[in-house]
Amino acid sequence: MEAEAYRLMEELDNSHWWYRARREIICAAVARLVRPGAAILDYGCGTGSIGLLLQERGYRVVGAEVAPQALGVCRARGLTTHDLAREWPSTGAADCVLSCDVLEHVEDDVGLLARLRATIRPGGCFLGTVPAYECLWSGEDYVSGHVRRYTRSDFRQRLRQAGYRVSWCSYFLTLLFPLAAGVILGKRLFCPGAMRRSNLKQLPGWLNRVLSRVFALEGRLLRYWNFPFGLSIIAAARPVDHCSAAA
Repeated sequence: MEAEAYRLMEELDNSHWWYRARREIICAAVARLVRPGAAILDYGCGTGSIGLLLQERGYRVVGAEVAPQALGVCRARGLTTHDLAREWPSTGAADCVLSCDVLEHVEDDVGLLARLRATIRPGGCFLGTVPAYECLWSGEDYVSGHVRRYTRSDFRQRLRQAGYRVSWCSYFLTLLFPLAAGVILGKRLFCPGAMRRSNLKQLPGWLNRVLSRVFALEGRLLRYWNFPFGLSIIAAARPVDHCSAAA
């Protein structure tokens, strides 16, 4: 990721509706899947906002990052972290491995998923998010150093190839999809220079509050429905060898 992407993440992750909505949806999914007090590895933890919220809710969280800038922010905020440039998390270290908007940065995403599988304890799970649809490629993908975007079937297939059994997979950030897709496609046609700049910026307070409420509602609906499209995809899976042993 470019330094600009980390700067925006640190500046906006506690206020911007997108970060807040994404964080709450992910943490709600963890609460449904993982017992309180469990050990969580937040792989690619960024500036640590998801891990810190889970820590506040009683989980034992360790972050893992490679970027010195992000590691410094996490440690200043009180999140224990692995420096991935120096060490890899131990085998069987976690009841749940989070990988939130990480796989799209990696050429060999299946290889990374397979390697992360070894860090999950028997009975544990993987929970990950990725951005949806190549046609939505935008400046955010450029500054974040993305390699690809996914469809739901792509994500499920890669998890299966890496040795997981998928238990849940849905699009999310759905309610804003028509507007966001229209803005991105409009920029591509009429302002192509904007396709190399981040889409994220500070919004007027009233608009940020409205969007936050809209996606709080979506987070509640996601407990009961799998959305057929959206800006992102979320999936939960378990290592096949763990499933076989349990059977």
